[in-house]
Amino acid sequence: MIFDQLWAASATGARWIFDHESDAVKSRDGQVSLREIAIAAGKAAALFESQGTRPGDRCVVWLDTPLDIIIAAAGLSAIGAVPVQLSPALGIDMVVQMLKPVPPVDRVITTAARLEACSALEVRTRTDDWASLVAASSGLQPRRSSLALPETAPYVITHTSGTTGVNKLVMYSRGATDHNSRTQEIPAMIQRLRGHAAISFSPVHFRFVVGLLAALRRRVPAIVLADEDPIAVGRILRRWRPTYLEAHPNTFMKWERLAPAGALASVKCFLTTFDVIHPGTVKTLLAGSRHPFALFWEIYGQSEMCAIAGILHVKGFAGRNWGRGIAHRMSGHLVGWGVPGHSQIRIVDTDGRSVRPGTSGRIQVRSKGCFTTYPNRPEAVTANMTTDGWWDTGDWGRKDRLARVVLLDRQVERLESAPSAIALEDILLDRIPSLLEAVVLERDHQLVPVVATRNGPLDLARWRAATRDLPFGSREPIVVDDGDIPRTATGKVQRALLAERVAASFDDGVPFTVCQP
Repeated sequence: MIFDQLWAASATGARWIFDHESDAVKSRDGQVSLREIAIAAGKAAALFESQGTRPGDRCVVWLDTPLDIIIAAAGLSAIGAVPVQLSPALGIDMVVQMLKPVPPVDRVITTAARLEACSALEVRTRTDDWASLVAASSGLQPRRSSLALPETAPYVITHTSGTTGVNKLVMYSRGATDHNSRTQEIPAMIQRLRGHAAISFSPVHFRFVVGLLAALRRRVPAIVLADEDPIAVGRILRRWRPTYLEAHPNTFMKWERLAPAGALASVKCFLTTFDVIHPGTVKTLLAGSRHPFALFWEIYGQSEMCAIAGILHVKGFAGRNWGRGIAHRMSGHLVGWGVPGHSQIRIVDTDGRSVRPGTSGRIQVRSKGCFTTYPNRPEAVTANMTTDGWWDTGDWGRKDRLARVVLLDRQVERLESAPSAIALEDILLDRIPSLLEAVVLERDHQLVPVVATRNGPLDLARWRAATRDLPFGSREPIVVDDGDIPRTATGKVQRALLAERVAASFDDGVPFTVCQP
């Protein structure tokens, strides 16, 4: 697993690139050798064991930077403890709600700034400041191999993005982690990628865990980005010229400006998951690559299942409408086929019966990389998992005649006035390039578009022209700042919370956000 792969890969002498500092290791010109990372993780493991941490202990890792999270989590897993990785974007109130139904965690590893807040948590043994632990481990001999455990043993606990309420903790076994990691290697093997792989997404998400393991196993030097600012990212991409780039869909939208500036010229393979990505963004990013057949892997996934389905976009062909009428374009967002050897997908009606191709229903998945349980919501597993292992994703969609999955919306967010909010948002962003984000909500059986612009006011004349054949009627959009749209740690729009704020603004007669049209 990750700890052993750190030591194995460190023999190559490879250096990884980090745009941030760490308490555990010092970077040189933004570079850190894998040997230094392995030694730091080995010393952390030795310290944790000497302090009484044992196999199976659940240990919260609530840190700020990816590199420190890697080292702390790897050190814990080396001795068989289970890291509970919490996003630095979470507040203490949410963390308390997430951990309240769970038996007390055995220890908490966090920052000095959070120590006082963590007194609200129920912890069996100890709560420590990470910087102090690093100092205490400095004189120890590093552990060099991990404890052998069965594939069914828990490996890590992460959490969902929390788009609809309290984030659910998600536990994964060692076997599921290994399987998902090997699935992640497929794009690299197909394209025979060489050179650096740049990644920028939540460092506590399971996607990060399996991506890290895949990079180590394939000996791919990684560029780990904590800063999403396009200017800072552009400098790093121009310097190190990665051939692989992965980020959240909303992060890629912010990075569209890097394409004409030449920062993406070296990228041969793009990949995104977590949420759908708009076709125009895919087209723009691919156009920024100098490779004539650059590829963009759009993966439809979920925390519980990892990759579910995928579609491959090719430079020069991505984003084209191929003469399709507006009715077809409004009918959903194509997310592709199930991942071979990894996932099976079926569409069922509200009674759980499979439906014919072209009929919409609940999307259910069966996967070798399935999660184990929700430690804080075990009843939700029972409610959403069939006895024969089919997981209800909570999404609504259909399969077309080629067995490809078409995503419509979340089951709880289905529209009555249109087939798919996601599809309408794709159309808006395609037709109005000045939009940075578009979210289609529904209130009193009428569509309510909420938009944010890249810069400057929204051209209402252009809006009316672009939406003449869309079911918005005469309703003008609610224009907000992008920062006022509530999002999860992975960049997903929290639609339920946004809808509440919009509803409150209607009820109070006060604009949701004061933005001049």
